[in-house]
Amino acid sequence: MAAIDTGDLDLVADRVLALDERARREVAAALPGHIPVAEERADARRRARESRRARESEAAWREYVRAAQRAGRTVYEHERWRWDAPWNSPSVPVPGESWAGPLRVAGAAAIGGAAAVVSWLYRRDLQDGWNDAAVPAVLERVLAARPAEWQADFATRAALKLRPAPRRRGGRDPMAGLVLAMLRRTGATPPEHDPLVVAWAGHPPIAATLREDRLLDHLLPRLFEAEGVGLVLRDERADPPPPRSWLAALGKLESEGRIGRDLLLDGCLRRFLRGGQATDLRFFVRLHELLSPMYDEVIKRRHDYLRLLPAAPGVVAEAALRHLRRLETLDPDEVTEAVRALLSRGERKLLTAGLTWLDAVARDPGADLDELAPALGYAFACESADVQGRAVRMAVKHAKRFTPVGAQAIRDTIGVLPQELGETLAAVFGGEAGADQRDADGFTPSPLPEPLRPEPFPPPLRMAADLDPRPAAARWEAAELWLAGVVRLHGRDREGLAARLAEGRPLPDPPARPWVEVWQWCQEIARLVVPGAGAVAGEAVGPRGSSWLPQAGDVPGPHLFLLRRWAEVYDAIPAGALPPYLLAEPTGATGHLDAGELVERLAGYERAGVEALPADLQQALLRLPREIAPEVVARAAGLTSEAGRAAARWMGGGRPESATEIAWWYYPPAGAPGYGDRHVYGDDRETGGTLVYELVPRLRITPPVAGGSLDGGLPDAGLTDAGLPDAGLPDAGLTDAGLTDTGLTDVGLTGCEVSGGGVAGGGLPLVRELLGGSAEHRLKEHGGYMHWWPYLMPSHREAVAAHLVPHLIERWQRARVQPPLAWALALADGPAGEAVALVLAYFAADRSWSADPEERARPLVELAARGGLDAEQVGRQLALLVRRTELKPGPVFETLESAAALGAHREVWRVMTGFLAVFLPGPGERPHTRHTQGLVFALRAARWAEARGVPACVAEVAERRASNNFVREARRLHTYLT
Repeated sequence: MAAIDTGDLDLVADRVLALDERARREVAAALPGHIPVAEERADARRRARESRRARESEAAWREYVRAAQRAGRTVYEHERWRWDAPWNSPSVPVPGESWAGPLRVAGAAAIGGAAAVVSWLYRRDLQDGWNDAAVPAVLERVLAARPAEWQADFATRAALKLRPAPRRRGGRDPMAGLVLAMLRRTGATPPEHDPLVVAWAGHPPIAATLREDRLLDHLLPRLFEAEGVGLVLRDERADPPPPRSWLAALGKLESEGRIGRDLLLDGCLRRFLRGGQATDLRFFVRLHELLSPMYDEVIKRRHDYLRLLPAAPGVVAEAALRHLRRLETLDPDEVTEAVRALLSRGERKLLTAGLTWLDAVARDPGADLDELAPALGYAFACESADVQGRAVRMAVKHAKRFTPVGAQAIRDTIGVLPQELGETLAAVFGGEAGADQRDADGFTPSPLPEPLRPEPFPPPLRMAADLDPRPAAARWEAAELWLAGVVRLHGRDREGLAARLAEGRPLPDPPARPWVEVWQWCQEIARLVVPGAGAVAGEAVGPRGSSWLPQAGDVPGPHLFLLRRWAEVYDAIPAGALPPYLLAEPTGATGHLDAGELVERLAGYERAGVEALPADLQQALLRLPREIAPEVVARAAGLTSEAGRAAARWMGGGRPESATEIAWWYYPPAGAPGYGDRHVYGDDRETGGTLVYELVPRLRITPPVAGGSLDGGLPDAGLTDAGLPDAGLPDAGLTDAGLTDTGLTDVGLTGCEVSGGGVAGGGLPLVRELLGGSAEHRLKEHGGYMHWWPYLMPSHREAVAAHLVPHLIERWQRARVQPPLAWALALADGPAGEAVALVLAYFAADRSWSADPEERARPLVELAARGGLDAEQVGRQLALLVRRTELKPGPVFETLESAAALGAHREVWRVMTGFLAVFLPGPGERPHTRHTQGLVFALRAARWAEARGVPACVAEVAERRASNNFVREARRLHTYLT
């Protein structure tokens, strides 16, 4: 058993083969009981190796940090992953940790009967070690020491134990290679078992090896019968086939006469007639076409080809049709059978081929077209308007060839046509065209729902026992309650607070700077409060919290703002400057803070002679609702402190606003002009496909409208060319290579009181950074507690959305915007602009997060119910997403239909007006089916809303002289709207 612990397969084989018969029986009897022992020993060796690796990684990390500190460089926690990331671990056991493979070899060499050896190799608890490629070869070596009859018996039994391959690509039974090797070695007749054939097919041969394969004559006929072969071979190329492939090998042996053509052709046809998915038949279609059936071979098999036309997958039916059309000797009944079958298909290509064949038949004066009249009804019912139009034109062209019986059959099918085509057919054959069934979809309008009422925020923590020693940082409410509770209890019950914080898990060593996680700040605040917990870096009092903050631009702006609130509490504790309570603790579950409550808190500060913490005050202002009672504004005007006057100015009309522009950036592919540089889309209708990599929002602060200037007059803000208030901003426009070096961080709106050197100087610099700074940052994999952001600025939903935009469409990022954020934006307050529209549009169009369109529609409906939905802008953003990303229009229309059913039918039509203006093809673009679908849905939305007035983009299409389905649908919409 010692050899098993080494993991050396050859050593195990040599040791067991060297034993006599009695010793082998003893080993065989002991093996089952040794399985858990061997597994435990291997696991112990693995754990020891991982412990060594962890110690080595930690030592390397600490040396890396020391080297960076000596060089004056900031080290981030995420850099640690290069040493201890999970994907750096070995994916297979290293030598000495493998246990299942050695046990399998020992059993194959020691166990007596063939059936018992097969059962041993298939034991469930020995299936973990097949990833060692050496196991099958060593097993074959030990099995070759057995008598020939024993080997043949083993090969047959093991073949019957092979399991069906899973449908995932590349999946196969790990015993397959050993079974095939033993069958070839022994020459035993392979049993009839589909998984055996699939295993044989799973090893693509070259012609030379297949020619000598002892299994060829037995298994080749079964290649066309066994379930699963098509799945294994579906990816073989045929243009031309590579040398190591079944297509190349079979083609070579057929040309040499080693394999008969009839065997291959008949095998392919049998496989086609059995049916199946198109992907599973792909290989056989390629083999069939590689053989290029000759004229006589097609005539001989024409009945089989005809049987394929009605129901075989499209790729099979197309091949059958190509060969049948070569024949000139089909009798009239066979032609009629073929045309009927083609016209009953749903594929446009096959329907068109059927109409072409019908036209050729009709040129024969002796042909009986009455037999084909009912088949035209299938073409009339096709979803393709082009096929419908062609079928109608053909019926009209050959109308005189139909007898009254045939004409009646055509009249009976007029009702399935659109009204315009039905009238054309009725004018020739009689009858009456039916109304367009699309005009009535059973929609019943309903009013918008009442907006949801926000829940109150949990009550403040006033007892140390109610404080969680370590808050759940994933929940913003828990972290807000913890921070406010620590501040309140620090003044009321410092000993109780320290005792409660000491109950948490032991504090680990301080993390490397900067501290980018909220839990790190909570840990270090607790370290300051708990006696004897130790100060940061061994100092009596740790360095200022600002020195542990990440640099501006390294993390998202809202996250840096969040960390600054924790940092100022961290600084205030040792400085003795902690206030009795925080100003910014919310009163509503949306993050809002009641204005009257803030006035009371500020008045309490003034009575106690307490100075407000700058970040806390600015957070409190950002949480104020937009509607404030006049009596509360009057009370605020009586405050005398700097913080009180700042709040009074804010409540009295000095709240700044954000406006957003979003640039869509892309990187041209290799070889294209501008490769290697970032470029901006210059036109809404410019299509991106898969080239879009970045969305860059541009935030600008606009001055308050209500109340005018608070400090000596603020001039009226003019509008820039972009339609955004100028507000004295420097030109920070988009350049050819990207944003300017300075971005948009220096806004300088002194009239709005958001600039300056802090609260004492009358400025609110953190507000300026959030509402008017750059939304780009360097560490895009760091989401910065993104789910907290709407609750930091609950009355500035557009600014929140602008900071979310860089994380929206890049699916490779670890930090991405999640669907609940769209709902949070709907429940928030403040004007909604381009950024809010883009976030809502993305989740309305993205089916991957929810297959339920009603769920995707609810944020749109809620915002509409609150009167804040810029529907046309949402439509524009939906069109841009469909044009420039992988998102499709189908889910968009599903979501909008659900929104209409929920009461937003008028808003849905407005969404569609913005959508069509960008989505419809512009000059030089070809219309596609998706554009026609957009017009069809727009007509439905117009009927729901009883809309009038034609958008210019629809009028332009409707005036075109073409007669395709795209133009016809534009005319239908135009007619309704006028």
